[in-house]
Amino acid sequence: MSLLLAALLAAAAAQVDQGPAEHRGEPANGVDEPPRRGTFVETSFGVFTALGGSAGSSNPQYFLGLTLGREIAERAAVFASLGVGATSASCYLPATNGSCLAADSFAVTFLEAGASYGFPVLLRTLLSLKLVAGYTDLSPGPVVTSNGNVPDHVPGFHFGGGVSADYDTHLDHFAIGMDLLLRYTMARYSMTMPSVTFTPRIRYVF
Repeated sequence: MSLLLAALLAAAAAQVDQGPAEHRGEPANGVDEPPRRGTFVETSFGVFTALGGSAGSSNPQYFLGLTLGREIAERAAVFASLGVGATSASCYLPATNGSCLAADSFAVTFLEAGASYGFPVLLRTLLSLKLVAGYTDLSPGPVVTSNGNVPDHVPGFHFGGGVSADYDTHLDHFAIGMDLLLRYTMARYSMTMPSVTFTPRIRYVF
């Protein structure tokens, strides 16, 4: 009995010696785990508009993106993306009578690779510069071929850049963000098209 009592007294003394969490160098509300870094997938859903054309800027349309990437250290990332948007009511080949010789509304598909580098601005928040380049497909064509037909698809190349903001939430694996990107497309038949996307994003880091 005396040995049991001595053991209980020793355990109580050890707890007293340790003291509260703040006296042991730990915050009372626990330790904030660092954001998870590594391979990620993300989806984006926002607004797309094409510049130029008869309207100056096309009517805003939905833009959907899917990205696979890899974060490098704390600030950089590389990625590959597929994005789909559309233009509406903006003609790139107007006729003299006011009509359009080709499609004035068409789908725009971007298949691209890119990289970003960020700068911490707030706790768990990065403000990043982002560069992209890749393949563009316009369908149906906003231009005509040499024989006067409107092609089903007009391929091209694009490059672009912009800014993004990312916040690593306290939900493990999840981050949220938003992009503002300007792309410039150079396609067949001397077609050129600047475009702008604004897309909120949700990221899952493995």
